[in-house]
Amino acid sequence: MSKKNNENANLKAKCRSKTEKNIKTCYYPGCNEESINSHILQKNGVLNKIAKDAHLWEIIVDEYSTERFVFKRKGLNKIFSFNCFCNHHDSSLFKQIESKTLDFTNYKTNLLFTLRTLYNEIFKKQKNIKIKECLIKENPNKFDIDETLKTINDENLAIKDLQIIEQKILHDLNSSDETFVFNYREIDDIGLCLSSFFTYDTTEEIEKAEAEIGKELDRYSEIFINIFPYENKAILMTAYEKIDKSKVENYINDFYNTDPKICYQKITNLALFNCENWVINDDFYANNVKGIEDKFIEVVNFALYENSANKDERKNFDINFYEKDFKDKFKNLEIK
Repeated sequence: MSKKNNENANLKAKCRSKTEKNIKTCYYPGCNEESINSHILQKNGVLNKIAKDAHLWEIIVDEYSTERFVFKRKGLNKIFSFNCFCNHHDSSLFKQIESKTLDFTNYKTNLLFTLRTLYNEIFKKQKNIKIKECLIKENPNKFDIDETLKTINDENLAIKDLQIIEQKILHDLNSSDETFVFNYREIDDIGLCLSSFFTYDTTEEIEKAEAEIGKELDRYSEIFINIFPYENKAILMTAYEKIDKSKVENYINDFYNTDPKICYQKITNLALFNCENWVINDDFYANNVKGIEDKFIEVVNFALYENSANKDERKNFDINFYEKDFKDKFKNLEIK
């Protein structure tokens, strides 16, 4: 690494560390208590069920890597965690889904899983904003100011959209209204936990629609997804707003097809090309990742991050985490 690149990496690492330490107020509306370190999906009863030696793997940003992203094995206290809730709201608000026995037919159970996913997405976007602001403040000459400010603006707009959904979830939690559609099914447990949201509308569709009307769309169709171990299987849970039902229903129904292969292929494509928030255990890493880490990083750069080349996020490749030949198929996959 050149001296210049090392200086940039040092600055980015400094801003990332500073930001993570400074986000420390509870996200629950009206609460100003200090937030604690908690987990997107429960540490005890979920993450620890698939972990070995209390560790899991995830893809992280590494400022000092030439690839920028790397797989890292992390302890359960730190992995899949965020600082979004004070101790009171982390325990009382989510008490219903901390139980050992969960009722996935219960509307509010599904709401609470979705709410944690949503707050993590807001947390990540606010963290990214603060990192960008820190970079500008520390050394504006090292970065493209216009591009950085555009990223900050885009993230703020995305947060506003998520906060509208947040208010709908909180409203439903305190009323008999049901604004969302939830689906769930049991699937095979392969040592994967995923908690994310994605926009159903592809970049290509959004650009075409906005070009036709001459302005940004008022809203996008957002889908939330969770995958986690439960008893001797795993649970797949999806959520979207009822107003989007006619638009997204056929896409969602594929996840609940009686042929699990269709579901598993869609999960694989979704995790690789549309969602960034997932962790895996040692067995999954050994069977599906080890030796082809560079292929995963290629996909991350292609599909998920700033200046992504992917404009058809719903494109489906013939790859399947749940099949023994996944690694061979994936490492030879032509991505374009």
